[in-house]
Amino acid sequence: MTNSGTQPPRASWPGTLVERALALVAADYRRPVGPIAIAAVLAFAAMAESSKTTGPLSSGYALVLALLGTAPIAVIRKYPGPAIATVLTANAVFIVFARLSWSVAAVAGWLVALAACPVVLSSRPAFRALVLSEVAVLLGSLGIARNVTPWDASAAEALAVIAAWGAGEMVRAKRQAAIERAAVAERFRDLTARDAVTRERASIARELHDVVAHHVSMIAVRAATAPYAVPGLPPAGRAAFAEIADEARSALTDLRVVLGVLRSPDGHGGPDAAPQPRIADLDGLVSRVSGAGTEATVRVSGDVRPLAAAVELCCYRIVQEALTNVGRHAPGSRVQVHLGYAADALTVRVVNDPPAEPRRGGAANAAGQGYGLTGLRERVSILRGEFRAGPDERGGFAVCAVLPSPGHPQAEAVPA
Repeated sequence: MTNSGTQPPRASWPGTLVERALALVAADYRRPVGPIAIAAVLAFAAMAESSKTTGPLSSGYALVLALLGTAPIAVIRKYPGPAIATVLTANAVFIVFARLSWSVAAVAGWLVALAACPVVLSSRPAFRALVLSEVAVLLGSLGIARNVTPWDASAAEALAVIAAWGAGEMVRAKRQAAIERAAVAERFRDLTARDAVTRERASIARELHDVVAHHVSMIAVRAATAPYAVPGLPPAGRAAFAEIADEARSALTDLRVVLGVLRSPDGHGGPDAAPQPRIADLDGLVSRVSGAGTEATVRVSGDVRPLAAAVELCCYRIVQEALTNVGRHAPGSRVQVHLGYAADALTVRVVNDPPAEPRRGGAANAAGQGYGLTGLRERVSILRGEFRAGPDERGGFAVCAVLPSPGHPQAEAVPA
């Protein structure tokens, strides 16, 4: 009867029995139940047979050799080299010098050790064991020390060596194939997950482009055309509308960078992505905030030096978010920005005074609304830094971060 296309061919019962025995031998050495069970059965059988030996060896010598040819199987997984060497050497003595004293249990231990060679040894020692076993069979056939052996028995033993070693090689190949299949499956799951993330990022990018970018564009257009639509607008109003238009255009530029990051497979943006802001851009940020009515000053201490791009971007975003929160929750208050350069870190501290006109909930509301501070905490944690934000003793609000930056800056990815 032929096998169906979906059912793999099944081995005959002797092959299945050998495969299961080898699986027990190759079990994890921390739970060596299989090898110990096989060694115990064969050792007891060898003891029973050795007491009835009729060969050239006395029962004592035959028993010692039989135990050496079977008992080491118990530790064949933990100590494969010494165990296999002991089993094969003891059985080689039987083959060359005392074949008639060779018990069936010792023969079984010999075959088990040969089959285990490809499973528990590397390829070169395993092949060496195969060759030496065949040499022992060849020497046994020469009739050394009156150990006369029929040629057909020697031929059968030579074939048994090859068959046992081949069975072990088959098990090793199946185990290796299973490992490779598991690796391929893991790789496939990883690619599937990455594909799902890429699709989600593309979906988010489309939503940002179609919704947020549209509204910001309209803000920029309306702010730029407002001075022409409202006759008699004072210069201060024209300046305010111009500043709103500039901020909207800056927001569109940053949004395009974010869209490039989301649409890029590696998450680093395309080649045309705009450069990310750095510490040198803080002056422009503070100037814009000051023009909107928030008095901000920047103080720098320590030896100023270039830092990693991710550290400089994180510093800029911390100051940007803190100033934004001041304008939202404590308008009119003064802000102090302090950058402290140390040998292995950059300290960023942004502190604002209590609001001139206290609002409901005070300045502490800055910590409880939106996701800005949460995003900053995540940025700092990516850099393995420390982040704190909360009301200070004067009634204002303080944002502080310590960003590790040892040595010289290195090229690295900048988080979006």
